[in-house]
Amino acid sequence: MKEKSLYEHVRNFIESEFSCFHTSIEKGTQWGKIDVVGLRRSIGYLGGHTEVISVEVKPKKYNFLKSIGQAYSYSVMADLCFLAVHKPYDKDFTQEEKDIALKLGVGLIKIGSHYSCNIISSSPMNSPLPSYRLSLINKLGFVQCMICKTFFQSEDLINQKERKIIATAIQERKPLCYWLDNLAHQKNDNKKYIRDRRHICADCIQVFAGLLEY
Repeated sequence: MKEKSLYEHVRNFIESEFSCFHTSIEKGTQWGKIDVVGLRRSIGYLGGHTEVISVEVKPKKYNFLKSIGQAYSYSVMADLCFLAVHKPYDKDFTQEEKDIALKLGVGLIKIGSHYSCNIISSSPMNSPLPSYRLSLINKLGFVQCMICKTFFQSEDLINQKERKIIATAIQERKPLCYWLDNLAHQKNDNKKYIRDRRHICADCIQVFAGLLEY
């Protein structure tokens, strides 16, 4: 079986197993595409965070050391990293493979004969580079709120080109995108358009609603 034909099975599995609110296939940045990516929220009443889950998928014929290294490389972008391998006929990972995965901090997923998936070992929480992680999230169509740190879809964003746009965002209960002119200047960014931007979700923008009275 070809590798790409396994992607949808793995995608359905992580969506169910991790209660992901968003999953994608073959998404990534300039640093590489990830076979399967999922986003899940781990948020309580007083706060929390959203996790990025990456899965490198391989067919039954593969090089383990090369594949586990590829799965581990995604830790620069993802909080949890897994290697999923098609192992039909009741085959399993060897103890040596499990030890290597444990050493690198990569979880293992077995894809069985009927494409049912099982977690053999879990992934520890990684410490991805913030800018790389946010770039991947942006490729998935989401951005992070600077206040509550949750992810939200970027399609309803209002661009702050002038001050009155903040009032519009508050009144219409829409998220806001604002641009960092000073940061671009500090970086000596001489490009025509400023690319440095931050976001505030529709819930958090209401924190500023009281300012409209002034």
